[in-house]
Amino acid sequence: MKKIWTFIRTNFLTTKFLSFGIIGVVNTLIHMGIYWVFYHHVFSSSTSESVVAFLSNTAAFIGASTFSYFANAFFTFKPKHKSTMQFTIVLGVFLARLLISSLLTTGFDYAIIHWVKLNYELYPWTTVIAPFLGSVFLIPIAYFALDYVFHKTDVKKNDLPQP
Repeated sequence: MKKIWTFIRTNFLTTKFLSFGIIGVVNTLIHMGIYWVFYHHVFSSSTSESVVAFLSNTAAFIGASTFSYFANAFFTFKPKHKSTMQFTIVLGVFLARLLISSLLTTGFDYAIIHWVKLNYELYPWTTVIAPFLGSVFLIPIAYFALDYVFHKTDVKKNDLPQP
């Protein structure tokens, strides 16, 4: 039990994780706002709900991830050296998160509509539940992945081994 508490204290009860969390809350609000607009105003209502959820989440994820990258680079992980390689790897992490988030959102959306029998037309605010749940599941994974990427890619060109 002491090892678990030590792990929680050293990894999650820090200023760095608090900054990540605040940015995550803003990121989630941006994500949910974009999702709402795309779900209700951009995509055709004649399209399958699952397709609309997937496309809306994709648009929302791209917008929110762009904000998240810059905010976390400046306030959370603070790399001294930025590079194309770093940006490319972070983008790769975001793309993996996009796929997982979209699949989770589509699954949650299906469950909410078909199993819970929640009526989105009657309660339109509930359309944000699926992407919210998808985001919540990815928070700790995203934190450790981004911490690792920013740490490993924070090198000057001169510091890289020469062939």
